[in-house]
Amino acid sequence: MLIIFGTTGLKTKVKDEDALINSCPNCSGDLFMKKYTRWFTLFFIPVFPINTLDSFYECSSCNNAYAIKIKSILSETTEKRDQAIERTQNLYANALVAAMTHMAVIDNDFAHEEEREILDTIKKFPQYDEELNATMRMVKEHGNNENYVFNLLNQVRNELSSEAILNLMAQAAIVLLADGKIEKEEETLMKEYLIACGIPKDFYKTLLDKLKKVELQS
Repeated sequence: MLIIFGTTGLKTKVKDEDALINSCPNCSGDLFMKKYTRWFTLFFIPVFPINTLDSFYECSSCNNAYAIKIKSILSETTEKRDQAIERTQNLYANALVAAMTHMAVIDNDFAHEEEREILDTIKKFPQYDEELNATMRMVKEHGNNENYVFNLLNQVRNELSSEAILNLMAQAAIVLLADGKIEKEEETLMKEYLIACGIPKDFYKTLLDKLKKVELQS
């Protein structure tokens, strides 16, 4: 009998933590603490938890996710709070565009459809338009030269929650579907991205599930 076992990541709400009411920086919705736990699976069924990967806050209205430190950031002065949130948004946008562009050029074929996806993403961050276009051009021309893309992802690892990182990766990976499928080298790259962000590569299935949702929404 063939026994199939492995691991998977499950997201659950932390019941004994109070919500942060009207605190979401994006929509002023309520933030609830959640966590990602790695589970041992047998025949793809979760059997028992192995360890907790990360705890974070997630908005019940817009579903944006924030690192635990958002709680202390929200208690800062308005100026310091806005600066911290803006800095995180800028990092998110740059890492997203860099990863998307790197994924697009990894096969040495920067397709028109892929470029359009990246440009549409840049339009979502009009406040960083010039900077993001420069990021796209640089990665398009030089790829991961001097580890540029992975250095950005390492910064993301220190600033964003695991949920926000998985969302970022899912949005970035939409360029891979421009030609209808994810190639083996592209799958390997996505797993390397996860590891660079401090997320185990066995969360790849969780990433694919998020990618399917992004694809349906686009």
